[in-house]
Amino acid sequence: MTRLRPQSLQAKFLLGLGAIVFVLGAFFAASLYFHLNSLLETQVQEKADLVLAQVDAVQSYVREKLRPRMYELLDDEFVLEAMSSSYVSRAVMDRLNVHAAEYHYRRVAQNARNPRSEVNGQETEILEYFRDNPDVPFWSGRRRIDGQVHYVKARPVVYASSCLHCHGRPQDSPPELLERYGTERGFGHLSGAVDGIVLVGVPVERAVAKIREATVGYVGLYVAGVLLFFTLIQFFFNRLVVHNLKRLTGKFRTLFHDQAELTVLEKLGNEDEIDEIVQGMEELGDHLHSVQHQLRTHSDNLEQMVAERTRELKHEADERRADVRLFVQLLDGLNRSTSRRELWRFALPLVGRRFNALEAGFACMLTQTTYYAWPDQHSRPPMPEDWKSIMIHAEPCFEPDRAFIPVTSSDAEAEGLLVLVWPKGTLLKEQDRDVLRALGQQLGIAMENLTVLHNLLRQKDMLQAVFEGISDPLLLMDAGCGVVLANEAARELAATFDAADGAELAPLFGAGGVLENCPLSNALEQGRPEAREVRIADNRSFSINIYPVTMAEAEESQARVVVYIREVTQEKRMLASMQRSEKLATVGRLAAGLAHEINNPLGVIKCYAELLRGSIVDPEQLEDIRVILKHAGQAQNVLQELLNFARPKQAAPVRIDLGRTVEESAKVYQVQADKKGAQVEVEVPGPEDPALPRFTANPQHVEQILANLFSNALDAIPPQNGRIRVSVQPGPESGVVLRVADNGPGVPEGQLRRLFDPFFTTKEMGKGTGLGLAVVYGLVVEMGGRIEVDNQDGAVFTIFFPADHAPHPQPGKGTQ
Repeated sequence: MTRLRPQSLQAKFLLGLGAIVFVLGAFFAASLYFHLNSLLETQVQEKADLVLAQVDAVQSYVREKLRPRMYELLDDEFVLEAMSSSYVSRAVMDRLNVHAAEYHYRRVAQNARNPRSEVNGQETEILEYFRDNPDVPFWSGRRRIDGQVHYVKARPVVYASSCLHCHGRPQDSPPELLERYGTERGFGHLSGAVDGIVLVGVPVERAVAKIREATVGYVGLYVAGVLLFFTLIQFFFNRLVVHNLKRLTGKFRTLFHDQAELTVLEKLGNEDEIDEIVQGMEELGDHLHSVQHQLRTHSDNLEQMVAERTRELKHEADERRADVRLFVQLLDGLNRSTSRRELWRFALPLVGRRFNALEAGFACMLTQTTYYAWPDQHSRPPMPEDWKSIMIHAEPCFEPDRAFIPVTSSDAEAEGLLVLVWPKGTLLKEQDRDVLRALGQQLGIAMENLTVLHNLLRQKDMLQAVFEGISDPLLLMDAGCGVVLANEAARELAATFDAADGAELAPLFGAGGVLENCPLSNALEQGRPEAREVRIADNRSFSINIYPVTMAEAEESQARVVVYIREVTQEKRMLASMQRSEKLATVGRLAAGLAHEINNPLGVIKCYAELLRGSIVDPEQLEDIRVILKHAGQAQNVLQELLNFARPKQAAPVRIDLGRTVEESAKVYQVQADKKGAQVEVEVPGPEDPALPRFTANPQHVEQILANLFSNALDAIPPQNGRIRVSVQPGPESGVVLRVADNGPGVPEGQLRRLFDPFFTTKEMGKGTGLGLAVVYGLVVEMGGRIEVDNQDGAVFTIFFPADHAPHPQPGKGTQ
């Protein structure tokens, strides 16, 4: 007998499977390559759009905010670095090209004013494309720039009529522009002309190389997997297929014994296993054909029985499909329902139609008054006499032509009854009863879910209202210093807060990164609340309270903290002002007593010194007496300043023109400034300018304030090139602001808070008493104003005088 060759079938199977695996591998590799390229294209498009949006933002800010403000301040003088939108945007983006090399930005034009901004060959092609297609807003594609492939996105620059002021005719351009660039380049453009482009390039060569490497790696991994797969397939194919086929063909040989049958078996040995089975089945078919006639006589009776059973099974299958469709429709309706009324109005028609009921309804047994019905919505569903028993045992009741199904929740408590009414003589199958039981449970669970959802939404709305109603900033933050939730006050603070101003506040608003000694990390690690106070660059102070939120079995990355922020700037200023006022009052009382006790002995010393000078003729003794009188006089001057500090002279307040008072004081101190080679610059509105309001004050106090500030400025400025700037401007709330600035060394940061303390001075020993600024502070506070000091290329004193709400004096009447 010929030996079987199972390898033939195996070879065919493996060859066909290999072809399929190869095609699938090539398809998925190509799909991966093109998908990664698509993702890369999308990413670089977004980067290019972001850069173009940044350029638009810069140009819009220059045109709408900066340029009008500069014209207003400079009296129509043109400053290229601050008023040219093209210059500013190009300068900003040039810095982006330097510090972020993953971008390539060019704003170019034909006949550009700056030769570096002239279009090159590739850019000329793009410019011509926009001229040929004026309705196209953008162009994108790949170009090689500086030896690297970039994804390039460009848009046209259309010269508007407002651009022709600088790019039209040379005689219309600002003189500053002609002085810098001349009249040869950058002019002659027409309104509406497409003469330039804005181009943003993102390098993609390295990304494309990585995509190729990823694809090659995937192919290698795929090939290794295919080899392992083929090895396993060969093993299991031999075990499960070839071995069983051998058993089947062997069975054929045991069944066939005739000579003709043996001849057929010899032919089978020359084919593979499948061919052997096919031929064996053909032989078996011939054998079965012989008994077909005998079976046909028996099949005639069976056909009728099978047809009847088939109709029954088909009807049952239709009912089951209807049940499945009913549950699917109910599930869809439950997802869209927001109340019990909507749920039952959607579900009752579906249930009634599915079970061919005349009426369907639901009666809530908890309220006794709530019911829903179909098709008549105003007809209350009929209730059985033993409805209480049905509700207690949660078992359905099936009566002739009626069914009462308890609608139970997840804890098996019934909330109401689902009632169905059929025509008389209707029989309900057992399977339909089981479906109704399950339907009652599902509807009960749905009602329970709606109730829970409604309660959750109500609690959420209430908590949200409380959270948003808190007037101070309140945030919920994670362990990475990211904001999870913030109320309106926190969002308003974050919108105006520059993270660079306060290093410790930066992580509280998600500014990026966890700072060293981060208060959030400390609170989470220690597991207890933490409070600290932060002061930022603009002198605002914040009290920050951090409360860690304890969550059971939460991972470290899911930890949360509640951050409560309260600005305490005004409180600290008020406290400092109260402390300084209290200190001044104490020093004033001490100074008054001290001056009174010392002034009398000094008067006696001077009196006897004068008597001695009149009776002594020795020159040496007269010189000694002159020294005594000189130092006694200096002591009396100090005592007089102490008395002025403790009890300043009182005078009737009058309405003051602060600008005129400043000009008069400046003239007095101009002589001392000329001796030091210094300049005194006064900036005050005209006498008829209504923008500068007048206010009521003691004129001697105002003059004393100016005298002390002028004196300090003259002592601080350097010789020969000193400068004192005095300005008067309208202040907030109809008040007046006086500002005195010098170009001296300024005040050390550590001494700013003590500058207004009595007897504190930054001058050399013997050149100051330390009472001048203390007197100024006391007089300003007495007027109801405030004084601030800062360093801006020297010391700057700013005094805010309060608004004068008193009526103006009538002509011919003096002020009181």
